[in-house]
Amino acid sequence: MVHESRRAFMKIAASSTIAAASQTRATSSCAAPFTPDPRMKDLGFRAYNFNHGAYEHAVYVKGTGHVVIVMHELPGFDKSTVNFLDRLVEHGFCVHAPLLFGPMLSSDSVGNYIGLCISREFAYLKSNRSAPVCDWLRALARSLSEQNDNARIGVIGMCLTGAFVIPMVIEPGTHAGVISQPAIPISFRYVLSKATQGEGPWMQEMNISDEDIETAARRCARDGVPILVQRFTNDLISTHERVERIRKIFGSTATLYEYDDPGSDDFPHAVLTTEFDDACEYDVVDHERPNPTRIALQRVVAFLHENLDARSS
Repeated sequence: MVHESRRAFMKIAASSTIAAASQTRATSSCAAPFTPDPRMKDLGFRAYNFNHGAYEHAVYVKGTGHVVIVMHELPGFDKSTVNFLDRLVEHGFCVHAPLLFGPMLSSDSVGNYIGLCISREFAYLKSNRSAPVCDWLRALARSLSEQNDNARIGVIGMCLTGAFVIPMVIEPGTHAGVISQPAIPISFRYVLSKATQGEGPWMQEMNISDEDIETAARRCARDGVPILVQRFTNDLISTHERVERIRKIFGSTATLYEYDDPGSDDFPHAVLTTEFDDACEYDVVDHERPNPTRIALQRVVAFLHENLDARSS
């Protein structure tokens, strides 16, 4: 099946014998000139380099309309990511998607996971800690809002980056956050045993500090900033306990959706990307019973429009 190598990591887990270096480039006065990936240009994207503090990343942009920052998943900034970005563009958004790790248009779950485990920028994927990359992402959100006359912007995080939405909603310009299948920390014992072993406190933990979670919840309550949280019910990586914790902390500002199996995998994970693309290969459009991935996309699009359209800060 398509993307089997991508799912292999999720089901079989990573081996610590595989090493990969972080793709982040530290800022430097002698850094090489920024060169956008020509393949992305061919796909209609423009690009810029954004630096803040000790780090910089390329950000790829496409579309017109309200700004939505999209953070890619663990496998990398791959074709499924591009497909999702294009769907958002088709629905009237201007996407800003940073390349946070890994080579462009490449999928390497194992290599990227091991690389991030030794990455200071990602806080070694430790639980209950906000990584330096979150400061970079907050700066990007702040900059984009200011550049657009303090416009409302939306943010979407998926998988490894799912919980990164939480510190980003602290920024005044962020007015809609989508947390899709937040996946860190992961228990490989739990995944390998198909949920028969390995339960524990990790199931509700996140790669975000408690301080940031509390600050974000206060900001959302004060300013009415909504959060949409989603996962598949059979997902062994993004647990129910984790998303339920988010729902409880954010209270009335958070809406949680848990979707049935879309039919592409026994233990589906990537709601808006891989599972959506795979469903295209076998799913017959049924307007009475649409595939869960289609419902999820429709809800995300409606959520963003509702909270970004015709409103000013």
